[in-house]
Amino acid sequence: MPPVTTTIGELRDRFEGTTLRITNEVTVEGRVTTHDGSANFYRTLCIEADGAALEIMAGLDHLHNDYPPGCRVAVRLQGWALGESRGVLQVGRMPSTGSGYATEYIASRAALDRMIVRDGTLPQPPEPTLRKLDELTPRMCGTLIRIEGLHYAPESLSPSGWGGYKRFADDRGASICTYVREYADFAEADVPAGRCSLTGILQRDGDRYILKIRDTNDCAQSPR
Repeated sequence: MPPVTTTIGELRDRFEGTTLRITNEVTVEGRVTTHDGSANFYRTLCIEADGAALEIMAGLDHLHNDYPPGCRVAVRLQGWALGESRGVLQVGRMPSTGSGYATEYIASRAALDRMIVRDGTLPQPPEPTLRKLDELTPRMCGTLIRIEGLHYAPESLSPSGWGGYKRFADDRGASICTYVREYADFAEADVPAGRCSLTGILQRDGDRYILKIRDTNDCAQSPR
C-alpha cells in the first residue's frame, strides 16, 4: 500500500465547491461501501473512512469483482480532478468544457490499476452508520447509512417498482426518497409495504436527501 498523506475527511474540509485538478501527491484510504452487481451504481464505487466518503468515477463495468464491498484500498489522487455531485465528493477526469458534470469517467483499466491499490486483507462487510432523518447533514453525503422505522409512503399513484424516486416516511412524517436507475436489475421489483429499514449511500438533491440503495437487500422489512 502506498503511504497515506491525508484523510478523506480532511480532503472534504478543504474542498471549496469548484472542480479542481490535484497537482500534488495526495493519497487517501478507505473501505469500499458499494457494488455494481445490480447496476444501480453504474461504473463508480464509493469508499469511506471515519465518516467521510469519496466516489471514484471509474468508468468500467463489474467493479465489484476487483473492488468488492469491504475491501480496503489506497487511492492516489495526483493528476485527477476533485469535484462534487449530489453532495458527494468525487474524483475522476477533468470535465470537458461545457459538459455540466463535476468530473468525468476515468474509463481506463491501466489508469485505475495505478490509482487504486488494494491491501492484502480479506474484505470486511461494510457496516452502515445508523442515522435518523432529522440528524442528516451535507457532510454525511457519500457515506453508507441505515435508517430504521420507515414505511413506503408514495406521494401519488406511481408504478409499484423501485425504478426512479420512491418516498419513505417515519412515524413523525419526516421523509426521504430512494433512487434506483431504470436500468438496475431490480428496477421493476415491487417496493414492499409495511415497516422497514433502508440502507444506502446518502446523496443530496437541492434541499432534500436521497438514499441510493445497492440492491433489494438494502430494504429490510421490520416487525411492527
